[in-house]
Amino acid sequence: KPTMAVMFVLLTFGVLATCTTADPTVTVDWNSTEYISRTTTTLQVVANPLLNIKTCPVARQFQASLKALNADLVRYVPWFPYPKVGVAELDPPNYATKTTSWNFTDIIPQLELFMNATYGNGKRVVPNFSTQPTWMYDTSDWSYPSDPNTVDFGYPRGNANANTTQLVAEYYGRLLSWLVKGEFTDEFGVKHAGGPKYNLTHWEVYNEPRGCHGLNINDYIKQYDAIVAEIRRVADPEHNIKFVGLALSSRDLTWITPFLNKYNHADNASPDAASFHFYANAKNRTDPVGFEGFFGQADAFLLQAEAIAQVRDDLSPDTWLSCDEMGVILADDNSATAVVPPTIYYNSVGAMYAYLVPQLTKVGIEILGASQLAGSPPIPQWDIPEAQYPSVALINWTNGQGNPRYWVLKMLIEEIAPGDELMATSITSDTPTNDYFCGKVDGHQSYGDMTLRCDQAGAVISKIDFAAFGTPTGSCGNYERGECDASNVTSYVEQHCLQQASCTIGSYPLFGDPCYQTYKSLIIQAECSSGSGTATPSATPTSVFAQAYLTQGIHKKILLVNKVSNPSTLTVPGATGHVLRTVDEATGCTPPRNDTLTSDSITLAPFAVAMLLL
Repeated sequence: KPTMAVMFVLLTFGVLATCTTADPTVTVDWNSTEYISRTTTTLQVVANPLLNIKTCPVARQFQASLKALNADLVRYVPWFPYPKVGVAELDPPNYATKTTSWNFTDIIPQLELFMNATYGNGKRVVPNFSTQPTWMYDTSDWSYPSDPNTVDFGYPRGNANANTTQLVAEYYGRLLSWLVKGEFTDEFGVKHAGGPKYNLTHWEVYNEPRGCHGLNINDYIKQYDAIVAEIRRVADPEHNIKFVGLALSSRDLTWITPFLNKYNHADNASPDAASFHFYANAKNRTDPVGFEGFFGQADAFLLQAEAIAQVRDDLSPDTWLSCDEMGVILADDNSATAVVPPTIYYNSVGAMYAYLVPQLTKVGIEILGASQLAGSPPIPQWDIPEAQYPSVALINWTNGQGNPRYWVLKMLIEEIAPGDELMATSITSDTPTNDYFCGKVDGHQSYGDMTLRCDQAGAVISKIDFAAFGTPTGSCGNYERGECDASNVTSYVEQHCLQQASCTIGSYPLFGDPCYQTYKSLIIQAECSSGSGTATPSATPTSVFAQAYLTQGIHKKILLVNKVSNPSTLTVPGATGHVLRTVDEATGCTPPRNDTLTSDSITLAPFAVAMLLL
């Protein structure tokens, strides 16, 4: 690990077509702290046949790679496609024979592999046994595959009965008692011993619950409260466990806001933590140019995260926020015939994660979990007959070694931590700036909001030069309306933005659908009364992102990301003679490369992530 006093972390994307002609220069004000980090970079591990030591010959290498990450607050989710790995009571109690189906045989191997690599390494974990026994719902079919490696996406069936809340609360109480105390008493008073007696500090309640078993937010809060109360009664009377709620697949404020309101909970107490997920996407599995779109989707997600953090700050400021699933899911990912993504794809996803980390840190998100350790195409010879999200993997499924996403995460864990200071950082060039600035929401990537801001204190948006939703053409400073053009867009934007320091404008469905079955874009060109302005997402994004850190009060570092599929060149004054650690396509599934620089000019490969030690 580098130990020199000054470090720079660089994240770069290839060169974009903008008006800039000079290489960008990174400028840092080391006397100006923008934010003190409370954020932990970590990952999610889901149950997967690749972690089954009985059938996968590289399962132990997966364990070794996970341990080597040295990650804290690692999430473990034995989720619903593998019922025998995630549900400890698969059949209802037999009241005639007074016997139960409690069985941990298929749960223990993957659980122990995970815990030995994390908890056994002195790290905290966030388990989430997210799947409730299906027999607790109004269905007569709670069947499940006999092979623990067999996928059953249809296992969760039925909606809640009148007694479902009580049943699930008692189930999780017994499960936690077995995990924490090493024993529990079943429905007929029979004691089951032999549990691991883990000293758990965190537990997450359900995963992506919206709509599952017919849940709405009110039902979820009721079940969450009942589960927490029962776990505390039978397994955690001293309240040592912090509970994480929601784990939403989206960033839906109609769920997040009620959950964060303590008066909606049975104990009138603020929840310990709330979680949500973010996945970007791309239709083409092999085109690096298409992977550049991940960053526009990331920008849209940042706006949603800001809204969530504001709700948290207003309603429950002591509640942690966790984005505990972050990654990309490519189209047709679970198709047996889907093309395996190239190495550069995993570089691009690693770069997206690194791009988001400092920005979500400044938003105030406490946990950022890269998703996920294991995924693969079908490997029949290892009893993996079906694909399981190969595009989300951090590990090469053929040998258990880390891919570029893994090495980016490991480098971030090594170099930045809670308590670090994020310093004022900018990227400048010699090219004069224009009076106007432009934003673009590209429907090819995803529809979302656009935020316009004036950068200078006291400045307001003074003019809307162009605003259109449809198929406009051209570039910033030279836009034209297309044949598909929604009406009243300019007047709407002027009404909501003029004389404001910032404003947020929606895209679809705000302006309707002026051309059905056609991808549409929202483009706005604006001016501020003084100084420059910023649009998010931008129509003229820079290819290089930078963020400076001061760690442990003495070590200077800068994070730079290359957001495009071409090489990017930038200048870091004082870089000559110092070491640059780099994760790029050339390093592949190996650790970062260490280079001693001979110039202040640095050229980074497509989607490279690097650390410069000054």
